[in-house]
Order: sequence, then C-alpha cells, then structure tokens
Amino acid sequence: MSLNALPPVAKSFFAFCKKCDADRYHVVLAHTSSTSAKIKCEICGSQKTYSLPKAQTRTGKPLTGAAKAKREQTLSARKSSHRNEYDMLMSNEGAQTVTYNMKNKFEKNQKLQHPKFGLGFIKDAASDKIEVVFEDEVRTLVHNR
Repeated sequence: MSLNALPPVAKSFFAFCKKCDADRYHVVLAHTSSTSAKIKCEICGSQKTYSLPKAQTRTGKPLTGAAKAKREQTLSARKSSHRNEYDMLMSNEGAQTVTYNMKNKFEKNQKLQHPKFGLGFIKDAASDKIEVVFEDEVRTLVHNR
C-alpha cells in the first residue's frame, strides 16, 4: 500500500490501534472520503476512522498577511544593510586582491577572489578561519591548512 492511496475495502493492513495500544492489523470496512476510511481492529474489534498521512512540508504553514510582510521587510533590510557594507569595503583601493586557496594564509583587510562566491573582502582573520564579506552574504572560510 502506498502512502497516498487508501487500502481497498475488505483488505487488512497494519496500523496503530489506540485501544490495544499497539500496531495491529485492521480491516477496511468502507471508504468515507478520498482520504479517509472506516477501519476495524482484528484483535479488539474497535472501530475508528483512518486518514492518509499528510505530506510534511519543510517550512510548515506558508506565511500570510502581516507575518509575510514582516519577513519580507526583514530580509530586504538585512540584504540592503549587507549590500551597503560590501560596497563600502570594496571601495577600499589600497587592499590587494588575492586568489582563495585553503592552504594559503590570509590577512585582515584583503580583497579575496573566490572561485565559487566571487569577489569578497576579508573582514576578520583568525589562525584557521576568515570571515569574508561577499556580495550576497558573509561567509566563514578555512585557511592556513
């Protein structure tokens, strides 16, 4: 039986029985709609309505109304503030541009050319990680390995 189809009438299938508090075989008595059926436990005889499991969404309910407007406003504000920081850092003419390789060691205030993310600016450098401001977002990359 697939998850998107009800079992045929008079057939048995495995489902959880609340009265027995266990997984048991149930007989399908009738289809009440396209997504639900009346079933009967073969052990205790209790009857219940079985519904097809709903598809799980990754993000839950879609946002509507004020919540959707607030999320869009937050995302646009974050993107515009990030874009301003990127433009300000890229206007620094004194910084040299280097090509990214995780084996190289990088310094703070260098321009970085990454093969996937493009041109970025090293905002902070630790012994094994660098924080780089790219056009789309700030990313943490490894270096000096």
